[in-house]
Amino acid sequence: MKDYLDEIRQAFIAYRTALQEAERKRKPTDGLLGFGRALKDDPCHERLDEEVQTIVDEAAAGELPAETAASLADALLFPDSTPPWPLSAQWMLRAEERHALKLIPFLAKADAADLAGRYAAKYRPWDRLPAQKTVLQELKKRGNGD
Repeated sequence: MKDYLDEIRQAFIAYRTALQEAERKRKPTDGLLGFGRALKDDPCHERLDEEVQTIVDEAAAGELPAETAASLADALLFPDSTPPWPLSAQWMLRAEERHALKLIPFLAKADAADLAGRYAAKYRPWDRLPAQKTVLQELKKRGNGD
């Protein structure tokens, strides 16, 4: 069986490396008043999203064991933060969490409940974007056996 978890981790590592390189090359005036290249426009963000989507789609297309689904969802919802992610990555990391929605149907009830509890603690209710609200709602539903 393909190691989807390793692929997800490698995608995040490649993203961190590309983002650090983009920040290193960035000029102080880039993105100001529409001039230069803003860090938010770097292709590394889109590349991460495409890689993660491809990996999750492929994993969810087959018979995904509950343990593997739990590991993948955990990696998406709680990416390794050592060293801490730069501020410029925060919005993209939040966007990647939506890919966990395809994994939730494969989760065991206990794993979904555990992820829901930890995920609810990650964001205060007023800090949750629509994607985070949906992920949390689906995790809770799955964790309750619905």
